[in-house]
Amino acid sequence: MEPAARYLRYEIVNSANINTETSHFVDLASDLSRINRRLMRQGRVYHVRKITIVSKNTPNVGYVDPNTLRSGGRVSVSVIPSTWVSAMSWKRGFSTWNRMIKDNTIGLMNDVKGTWSDFKVYMSLDHRSGTVLQPLDNGGNTYKAGMWTYSQLVSPDGTTSADTFDLHMLGAHSGDTSQTNGYNSVGLIRSYGEARATVQQGPNVPSTASDDPLVNVFDHGTVADEILNDLEGHNDFPPYDIDEYPGDDTNGPKPAVVQDVILRDGFATMAGFSAMCGLLEFESTSPIANDEYSVLVELASGPYRGIKADVI
Repeated sequence: MEPAARYLRYEIVNSANINTETSHFVDLASDLSRINRRLMRQGRVYHVRKITIVSKNTPNVGYVDPNTLRSGGRVSVSVIPSTWVSAMSWKRGFSTWNRMIKDNTIGLMNDVKGTWSDFKVYMSLDHRSGTVLQPLDNGGNTYKAGMWTYSQLVSPDGTTSADTFDLHMLGAHSGDTSQTNGYNSVGLIRSYGEARATVQQGPNVPSTASDDPLVNVFDHGTVADEILNDLEGHNDFPPYDIDEYPGDDTNGPKPAVVQDVILRDGFATMAGFSAMCGLLEFESTSPIANDEYSVLVELASGPYRGIKADVI
């Protein structure tokens, strides 16, 4: 096992308005790369072993007041849903990015990709424009960042010049070809659903089946009719939405919650989970204005440069 720094510490500052939810994002691959001084590729499923959360300001905010029912602060962490849809959408984006680079370099010039070139995406549009937490040492100092540029695609479609756009996993596209500058960012799951044939309604059981004279030869009462009526009207469609994949703009456009805790006596722990692309969203509230939460994320050890991170 290679040696690796597996602990990442962050600081969440809650809203000045009590019990108002704030959102913060973490890119584990980026932060592990900073601390370990080596590229940790984003295109993996990172395994978080445990998260510890401590309120820095009030170590006794975790009581429940029987009169107001006000509890201690609450923190949830969400990830990209771990589904085949998410995996295939990411792979399609990765393949497109690779092909774009190869088509514009092979035969024309030598390989011009940077040594640390890597396919990187945002979790969502909220991640793209939101607050990203920075890894800290015990003194609250931020580890210095290198270059971590999220991948872009360039298309000539629908614009007078090249349309350069970012990529995110969840939710709707930002912009479109009707705008002067085209797309700003494209949702990979939505794009996958728009470009892929979907299922159709299953075998269509005719509503007249229960009235067929040959079927009714064995109808010695009303039971057969009831059974056939059920067969005619039940489960003609799949148990999921036909048109939109989970993670599209109106079908689960936000990340999926994997842990949700309430701080007791200013303290809480979260059990382990897996995070596709190492992307996390923390949402927190506190009964105290500007309450600060110290968050310690422990990664599981494993064969990928000392970290447990499976290939997508």
